[in-house]
Amino acid sequence: MSRAFDDLGPYGDPRVSDAGAWPTEPESISPSVRSTPMPISAIAAALAADDAEERRQAAARLGRADVAEALPLLLRALGDPDWRVRKEATYACHRLIQQTSPSAAAAEGERPAAAQGGAEGDRPPAAQGAEAERPSASQLLVGALLDALRTSDDVGLRNAAIEVLGYCGRDATPALVGALGELAGDERKLVVDALGRTRDPAALDALYATLGEKDDNLRQSAIEAISGMGLIARERVTDILYERLADRDRFVRLTSLNGLNGLEAPVPWRVLAPLIDDPILRSSALVAAALAESPEAPRALCAALATARGGAFAQLVRALARLAEGPLASHVVTSLRAAPLEVGARLVQAAAAQGSGGAEPPSWRGLGADPVSGRAQALVLAAMARAPGAADAAVQAMIEPALVETAQRALGLLGEEALPAVLAYLERHVDPDPDLWEGLDDATAALIDGAVAIAEQRGRGGDPARPAPDAAADPPLDELLGAVRRSVKSPSTLVATSALYGLAKIGTADDFELVVSQTRAISLPVARAAESALAGLSERYPEAARALARQLMQAERTHLAAAIVIEALGSADPEELAFLRSAASAGDVRARRAAVTAVAAAAGVAALDVLSFSLADEEREVRLAAARALGRLYASLSDAGPAGGERARARELLGLVRASGEPELVAAAAQGGAPFRSDPPWGEAGDRLSAPVSIEVGEGAVSTPGMSGGPPSGKVP
Repeated sequence: MSRAFDDLGPYGDPRVSDAGAWPTEPESISPSVRSTPMPISAIAAALAADDAEERRQAAARLGRADVAEALPLLLRALGDPDWRVRKEATYACHRLIQQTSPSAAAAEGERPAAAQGGAEGDRPPAAQGAEAERPSASQLLVGALLDALRTSDDVGLRNAAIEVLGYCGRDATPALVGALGELAGDERKLVVDALGRTRDPAALDALYATLGEKDDNLRQSAIEAISGMGLIARERVTDILYERLADRDRFVRLTSLNGLNGLEAPVPWRVLAPLIDDPILRSSALVAAALAESPEAPRALCAALATARGGAFAQLVRALARLAEGPLASHVVTSLRAAPLEVGARLVQAAAAQGSGGAEPPSWRGLGADPVSGRAQALVLAAMARAPGAADAAVQAMIEPALVETAQRALGLLGEEALPAVLAYLERHVDPDPDLWEGLDDATAALIDGAVAIAEQRGRGGDPARPAPDAAADPPLDELLGAVRRSVKSPSTLVATSALYGLAKIGTADDFELVVSQTRAISLPVARAAESALAGLSERYPEAARALARQLMQAERTHLAAAIVIEALGSADPEELAFLRSAASAGDVRARRAAVTAVAAAAGVAALDVLSFSLADEEREVRLAAARALGRLYASLSDAGPAGGERARARELLGLVRASGEPELVAAAAQGGAPFRSDPPWGEAGDRLSAPVSIEVGEGAVSTPGMSGGPPSGKVP
């Protein structure tokens, strides 16, 4: 049977669990053998055979025999020289206990006393009384096994007896408590072990009393048994374990501390602090420190980081990392920054993949530590400490997929202090040679995103309402902007798209030309990212964008960019509106799509004619853009006042969309804001549509990845 304190809990330490599960029976003996009755004499003969397998087969059949008849044979099998026979005998005892237990009988719809006979009403009263007085399998086994403990020196029999007594549960508790006062020596220790295995809270009084005796072995077994009942009698067990943290026996203190850790019960720092200085108790005390609620804990743990080695260092890191995720996070940061420089240096070293400069990194293999999670925790703590080299360690961690998320968090914690390390990396890796990008695309793109976020936050001083920083007045930002501009033309799609989104946030009016050129990129993700970047720059620099739109309107190849700029500005003069109407019916599909979206945003109800025409466009992308724009326009209009007539007209067009039979078109209109399900007039509009629908489906339309359902021109996420 498994012991509660054998199970690993948080940080690889023991966890207090409920009653241990009975071992799974081996499949080497078929269920039919265990369930087939066999004369008790035949079982006895088989148990006397020389062949261990024959004896094991016989022991398996004892689980279906009459317990009173089988009892002597069970004792013989439990003391067999072969451990497999003994184990099979414990399974047989388990089955006998289950057959006569109230829970098993209730599950089968029977009374326990009826297990050997017919229904209660079918038997004479005398028989019923005899059945009621007959002892259960647990009672018979408890008495026989305790007698065996008193009289037998067979180690195998004793161990098997303890296992079976524990499974008897509360049926065994009174007899075991009585035996505890009668027996002496090692037998008492075995009884204490059995009491712990019963998982019966009623045994706690006897176990607690045992802690007051002089025999250290007996006391150690008692505290283990008490600790194993933590989840069954949590409050009582917790009180006992707290009390025993001051015990004279170091092993008792250690077991008590492990039990409290398994229950995740915080230990007062005044009690815990002295335990950290004990080499035997240190590991468990460090785990307890992670659960502590005192500001003193982070200071003590940070101080210990300077000299700890191997598994102790790993546990300190894990304990501090857990405190950093809770209400003591600010105290962890303060303690780390006040710690000696050696602490930060060791954290940076621990976060590295391998030791550098000939130095040996701390071990992450001790006490079940996971090297990857340990390195991640060390990296975050190094960033909190603002340790020298933390930024370089975070940049290098970006290359490892398992540490990318942690590295991004570390860069965010470091803020602008991380910019030089990021810029140094980008300077080395932003290169037009595709071979240099192999395996580094994700890391470089993530670093660009992180650096842009840091620069944006730095320029705004933490206030999102402030405008983005001006690169001309900030040399580090100007250097970053140069790296981002070079990255826009990277052969890596990931890097190029990250750079374009970065330009939308920290770029200047000088970047319009570069972004416009990328709207015609061969790679669709890059082209879409350029559209978003162009919209973002237009919102940030409206005057320059308005002048740019006039230039872009002059050439057909830049009609797409012109439409995106006008949409981002949100308004248009008559000349620009005329351009949008023309572009919505001519040119390439992307330009038509952008013009449809822009004219709806800039012209309002005046765009209904354009939308009506675009709903019948031969290209699916344009039709979807028109449906979304129509939905948004309808949602912005009111039934009352001058807009009432226009809303009715928009409703008519949406009725055509609904009747078109194109689910994607209907979904696009609903995405824009058309309440197809909640607005009752839609049913009436559908009934009025008797004429054939004039929307062409466009059989040759091809669904291009990345285009369906996406923003027509896009805004910066």
